[in-house]
This record gives sequence, structure tokens and C-alpha cells, in this order.
Amino acid sequence: MTDNKAATKRSLVLGAYPAIQCPVRTHYDFDPSMVGAPIPISPELQDILDAGNAFEAELFDRITADAPERFHVVEPDTYYRDAVDQTLDAMERGVEIIVRGALPEDSEGHRSGRPDLLIRHGNSWPATYLPGDVKLHKFLSAMKSNSRNTYAVTVAPASNPQQRSSLADARPRPARLEPDALQLVHYTRMLETIGRHPGPDHYEAFLVSGDDWAMWGLEEVHGTWIALDQPAFTTYSRSEGTKTRSALERYDHEFGFRLAVAQNAATGNDSLVVPIYTSECDNCPWYAVCGPVFDADPTTSFTSWRPTLREWLALRTLGVHTVDQLAALELTPEWLESYQAETGDRTKNAGKRIALTIEKARIAVAGHALAFRTDVVLPPSADVEIDLDMENDTDNRVFLWGARLRRGDESSFHIFVEWDHLSDESELALANQLTDWLAQQRDSALANGETIRVFHHGPVERQRLTNIQGKSAVQDTGIEFVDTCAWAEKHLISAAGHGLKPLAVALGFAWRDDDPGGRNCQLWLDESRATTDPQLRQILRDRVLAYNEDDTAATAWIRDHASGLPTLASLETE
Repeated sequence: MTDNKAATKRSLVLGAYPAIQCPVRTHYDFDPSMVGAPIPISPELQDILDAGNAFEAELFDRITADAPERFHVVEPDTYYRDAVDQTLDAMERGVEIIVRGALPEDSEGHRSGRPDLLIRHGNSWPATYLPGDVKLHKFLSAMKSNSRNTYAVTVAPASNPQQRSSLADARPRPARLEPDALQLVHYTRMLETIGRHPGPDHYEAFLVSGDDWAMWGLEEVHGTWIALDQPAFTTYSRSEGTKTRSALERYDHEFGFRLAVAQNAATGNDSLVVPIYTSECDNCPWYAVCGPVFDADPTTSFTSWRPTLREWLALRTLGVHTVDQLAALELTPEWLESYQAETGDRTKNAGKRIALTIEKARIAVAGHALAFRTDVVLPPSADVEIDLDMENDTDNRVFLWGARLRRGDESSFHIFVEWDHLSDESELALANQLTDWLAQQRDSALANGETIRVFHHGPVERQRLTNIQGKSAVQDTGIEFVDTCAWAEKHLISAAGHGLKPLAVALGFAWRDDDPGGRNCQLWLDESRATTDPQLRQILRDRVLAYNEDDTAATAWIRDHASGLPTLASLETE
């Protein structure tokens, strides 16, 4: 939690994050009567933070090594004022790239900020700069151009951001673009304030990301140039329903609102905003303060298909404040018309989303986490059932295929694993071991007059097998592959979502590991590869295998225990 209360004694300033964070958090940060209730950072989140810091540090070391004269690097533990002095001095000298700079606190604009990169624009004097940021997450997704739309982005090496080139058949990931772009606008506004921005003809910024650049045919880490003044984000408009706005417009609106919230809070007034439960809440230091409000929030128990902010506000406007009121809603055409007018979303998806949310509210009111949507429709079965689950390493290589084979009451677990770092050839060889074994099970079943199916939860196993072996990989096995997640999404209502873990846990399954998870599995593998202690290496490998075996057992557990679930209709008549 930032020390914003101390800042209010000088001048109220906001950093680069409030514009993309919950405004209730901003109120608490500046309310002098509030005392923080920090929650511990989860191991998963800490791993992500540590990995991001390591990525940034390694990147900066690499790009500055060959030509250090092109850079000024501010050390990470430098005090803010000292970092500002170094940054301004580097700008005066016209340094090409400033790493970990800090911009002067803007008391009039109420901003402070430390951009990861400041990139000199052109050769004019005084030197002007464009902001850059470094993120570990993937920013780009593949999108084939067609007769209606051309997809391409402008990229450049992280070591030389002005060496631009066009990357075809790619676009920014929608969920990443807005928060990343708004943070970069924050630094842009600060550069404008001190007269170091090249002007409105150059509203752009550079984002270095953790994409698999080799997949795009690029040898080194690159970044993407983002146009900040081009309409890119569809937002609510009361007069027009929806309107497409630029990152500049979105930031100015969101920052202005957070600033008003902060100024109001600093004077001790009642909050201008009320808590709304979102995924951001889970790691917010003020979670305990908002807890009493969440008790009556219709979305609190939902971890998927949770209403968006605009949808939640629409529900409040239409008088829906509690989960009981949400469960009692009758989704008539007239009510849906009013709801869509408030959300600004006239698409069929709006109706689908609110219908699913109402379903979840109904099973929550009845005290259940799972129910059949209509009739009891069980997943397919077979005489021979193979539950398949894969694990990939931090290089995104599949190092483990686990297969649980069941005939009647007898089951066995079979592993196909490569503990060392994989290449294209070794990853293919491992997949071939799996499909050769599947062919043996198929032939045995056919010889005995038995039916056989492969079960997996989600599309990943099929996709990875196809990516490694080719488009016909699944078909070539001669076995039907059944996605139990697709079955669950079609037939089950789940307050916690349809992923493997929430479904299996809701049905009574328990993993043996205290902290199961795909990311943790990758970390165990990395540690096993790095250690020189053979005993520790074996312990970690056994932990990986046990986790994978439990995933396959959980897939079977869902099929075995779904028959005992109620239907929604039966709950509503209780």
C-alpha cells in the first residue's frame, strides 16, 4: 500500500496505478481515519512479482551491456528525489534511453511516477522523450488478417526502441492493452508538464513484454509501440449507448475521477464510491474493510461470470442489491431492455451473461455450489477410460503426459516424462511415446470388444498434442477424446466456475498436495533441474508426478460423482 496519507500533507499526488485500480482503494488510501489491514501476499502472486522483477533486471543488464554510453541507469534502490535529479540531468545531456527514471512530482496535476524507460524522440534540443514500460506478461496475440481487417503492430528491439518494424498478423491482447496503455498515458502527461514530451503529434509509448518473441521470428526481446490517441476502447455512453475512446481519453476520465475521490477522502468526507467485488479484491490490502459490504453483494460468491463494473451498477440502478433479489429476478424482455440500456451492451452476450449470473444466484440462495441446469445429463463413459493431463515447463514445453487407465474397478497411472530441458525433437519424441501407448490401449480394447475413450478437462491436451504432432494427431489415435470441461459448461451451473479444481473440490475431491497448481508444478520442476542434491531432486519430481496423477484422478472423480447433483428446478421447488 502506498504512503499516500503522508503525501497529502505536502500535496495530494497519485501514482500511475490508481487510474486502473478500484476507486474504493483510492478512497481508503487517502482517508486519514483509515488504518490499513494488509493481507499477506499469496505464494502465487509473490512468484509472479519476483518473476517480473527478475525479468526486468535481466533485461536491463542485457540491453545496456553492449553500448552503455547510450543509457543512463538509475539503480533500483535510489530515493525518489535522487532519481528525479539523475533523470533530469540525463535529459539535459540528451541521453538516448533512461532506465528506471523518475519524473518530478507534479503538484498541479497531482501526479508522481517512475517509468521503466524514457526513450529520446528525434534529435531536437532540448531533448524530448516518450515513456516505456516493462511487463512480464504476454501482450500480443496472433490474429490472421482477412479481407475485412488487417492486423499488424509496430515493434522494436528493447535495446533499440526506435528501430521499428511491422509485425503482421498480430494484435494487442484486449485485456492487457487498456491497463498498460493507461499507465503509459500517466507518464506522458507528466512529460508534458515538464516540457519534455515531443507534442500531440507523437502520442505513443513503448511496452516491452514477455511474449515468446521467437514464435514471431524475432531473436531478442522486443516491445510494441502503442498509439495512445487512437480510438481503441469501447466504453459506456449514456447518450450513445457505447462509444470508442482513446487511451488518452480513458486515462483522463479515470484519473480525474480517482483524483476527485482522493481529494474528497483527504478532507474526511464520506466516500463517493461503494465497494464492488472484483478479482482485484482478493489481493487488496483493504479487503477486510470492504468485507461487511460484500456480505450482501450478489457477486461475492461468484468466481466466474462475475458482473463487470458497468453490469453491477446497472443492477443497482434497477434495484438489485442482494443475492436474494438477484435470484428472484425474472428475465423478461422488458427488464432486459432496461438492463441493456444501463449497461450500453445491446449484444446477445449481455443477455447470456446476466442469465448465467441469475442462475448462480439461485443455486447460492439454495445453499449449493453446483447443480444441473435442466435435466441430469451425465458425461459419456466407456469400458476403458483414460484420463489425460499434461504439464508444461516455464519454456512452454510439454515435459509430462500423465494418463490414468481404468478398466472396471481397476486403475493404474502411466507417465511419459522428460525431466531435462526439451527441444522440438525431444518434445515430439515424448508425445510419440504417449500416442504409441494410446494405440496399444486402443488395439487391446478392440480385441476384447471394449469401448474406449480419452477424457481431458479443457482443450489444452488436444491443442498441445496437435501443436506437437500435427493437425491430425488426435484423429490418428483412433480414440474419441472427450472434454469434460465443455460438458460441464453446457450442463452444470457452478458458482466457482467450470475449471478442474473448483468442480472437483465442490464434488468432494482433495489433492494430496497442500498447494496444488500448474504454476507451482513449474516451480518444482525448475528447482529439481537446478539442484545438485539428488534426494531433493527426487522429492520434487515425486511431488510433480503426484500432482499430475491427482489431476487425472480429479477428472474421473467429476464424472463419477456428478450424478448426485440436484437440478436447478428441484432447488427452486424446495
